[in-house]
Amino acid sequence: MKLEQRYPRSSGVLLSITMLHSPFGIGVLGKEAKDFVDFLSATGFHAWQVLPVEPAGKGFSPYSGISAFAGEPMLIDPRMLYDMDLIDIGELSERSMGLDADSVDYITVRERQWKLLKTAYSKLSGRPHSGFDPFWLDEYALYMAIKHKFGNTPWYEWPDEALRSHDEQALKLAGEELCDEIDFNKFVQWVFDEQWRELKAYAAKHSVSIIGDMPFYVAADSVEVWSRRELFDADPDGHFLAVGGAPPDAFTPDGQLWGNPVYNWELMEKSGYVWWIRRVEEALSRYDIIRFDHFRGFESYWRIPYGAATAREGKWVKGPGEPLFKAMKKALGELPVIAEDLGDIDEDVENLLKATGFRGMRVLQFGFMGEGDELHLPHNFTDDCVAYTGTHDNTPLLAWMFDLEPENREQALFYIGFDGDWGRGGPNCAICEAWIRALFISAASLIMVPVQDLLGYGSDTRTNIPGVPEGNWRFRIHPDAISQIDAGFYAALNKASCRDNKASGKG
Repeated sequence: MKLEQRYPRSSGVLLSITMLHSPFGIGVLGKEAKDFVDFLSATGFHAWQVLPVEPAGKGFSPYSGISAFAGEPMLIDPRMLYDMDLIDIGELSERSMGLDADSVDYITVRERQWKLLKTAYSKLSGRPHSGFDPFWLDEYALYMAIKHKFGNTPWYEWPDEALRSHDEQALKLAGEELCDEIDFNKFVQWVFDEQWRELKAYAAKHSVSIIGDMPFYVAADSVEVWSRRELFDADPDGHFLAVGGAPPDAFTPDGQLWGNPVYNWELMEKSGYVWWIRRVEEALSRYDIIRFDHFRGFESYWRIPYGAATAREGKWVKGPGEPLFKAMKKALGELPVIAEDLGDIDEDVENLLKATGFRGMRVLQFGFMGEGDELHLPHNFTDDCVAYTGTHDNTPLLAWMFDLEPENREQALFYIGFDGDWGRGGPNCAICEAWIRALFISAASLIMVPVQDLLGYGSDTRTNIPGVPEGNWRFRIHPDAISQIDAGFYAALNKASCRDNKASGKG
């Protein structure tokens, strides 16, 4: 008898594009990305979750982007520029010389990539990007041109008050003065879009869906805040009424002071949530599935007065709630969304998630920390959730085992029925495979595994430590790393648990 399922069973891997091996000091949208799609397809995984690919801002965090719509120029594969006869072999070789294979040196990579893109642009004959004209491009290209003019400082530090204030006449004059720089920025975004679409088409051909992360907030230093500051309660000098963050908890006694401007939800409601609808529409043209980061912020968000020393001074304030999602669905139809319903979740957030029909998240590690949360134990997973061994904010699975208090580790090992050497890491790490198997055989419709857990890596490969502003997002995998994963084991596991499903977790 075949069981009725609301969602198809599927599985995927969480891997930031920046982590991929390439000769260019960072993962790019080229050969290595397609090789990873080949690995996913061959092993029965049908989803690839990436971190945000928008232009990274402060601290090179992908969750603090300069734009909510543009693509990160560092992810462009320089080999495509060579194939277009826009750079020569010497310039291509220079781009890759002496870069760290283990870690992303963002400052060096950004400087070299920008120089190479400038070289490519200087050799253009004609404007191959003339037909590329998304609604956000003109404003973004102008913003980046002005930022470059003022030494890449945030808009609220620009010395020209009229440009800070987004004065229409000043912008017109700047557009004329900086027309070549503006066209360069449009060219860069066209190249990114061409490469992204090629990768997405390749993934679709191999029945792999791409899941994209949508940060809840946008950065203070972003084209959106500069051009639409009324939506963020910002004045012409970059002062905000309040900023976002998270309340104190067991891990962060002062809470988290993110510093992103909060939304003027009242004004957004009056406009019919047009800004959010356009944001989601653009995301759906880039990804197959969207993960809404910090979903609980749509119900209530932690509002911290501007200038507060810590997040302790914040308070919960009601967000837009269900009307926002009704407006999205009316405009765009049913939404393929995963909601990150983690953290300080109450009944109101649970009711909002239920009303939207989105799938929530479960994280294996949360089921065994301290007293644990029973929702995150595999035997309690339901088909309306997406289950992870850990997220980009968690330490890798093997490191987590070492970090557990002895009594919690004993409980976890008993739960999984594991009595072998749990401390041995590497691509065939027995304890990681045991935990991953537990997710596979659970009822969760879609299960996601960070690449570090497939590889049995430790804490030195962690993607991000929340609340720590520096040193994150830098880990890279080695050229032969993916080939060391036991492909046969995962192909068999996907087949045995009925997750070798080409529907890719959509629903």
